[in-house]
Amino acid sequence: MRQRQPGKDAEKSGDIKRARHRALHILERSDRTEKELRAKLEQNYKPEAVEDAVAYVKKYHYLDDMRYTVNYLNSRGRVKSRRQVEQELLYKKGISKEILEEALQEAEPQDEREQIRRWMEKKQIHPETASQDELRKFYLFLMRRGFRSEDILSEIRVAAF
Repeated sequence: MRQRQPGKDAEKSGDIKRARHRALHILERSDRTEKELRAKLEQNYKPEAVEDAVAYVKKYHYLDDMRYTVNYLNSRGRVKSRRQVEQELLYKKGISKEILEEALQEAEPQDEREQIRRWMEKKQIHPETASQDELRKFYLFLMRRGFRSEDILSEIRVAAF
């Protein structure tokens, strides 16, 4: 009959328990993606404890990448272009393309032209009085934010008349 080593089992279960509590504590403050939670937990816990903690919070729906993505699209989509938000979700937040595509169907549609008009207002750009250099800088500013060229030019033309 094999003897149990109480030290290792107790240590392992204690590490798992601490990882679960840490995961709950992290998610209590703000919603996270699975990738973000894993990165936080991997700093202090062994891979087995991280896997268990992630499975635990997923089981009780504390961690839901779909919910996170829809909320992110609805909140950030008002300020940033759709393309910029998608890139952030895919590369920084670790959301899969499948989840992103499904979330785009559920999220509120964002009017990028309205966002451009808000940026014009915020930056105090008046195409009828602005110099070519100011318009060029504003155009490049919006391009860096992921807005489409035709949308930017169209809104500048509409505002100029």
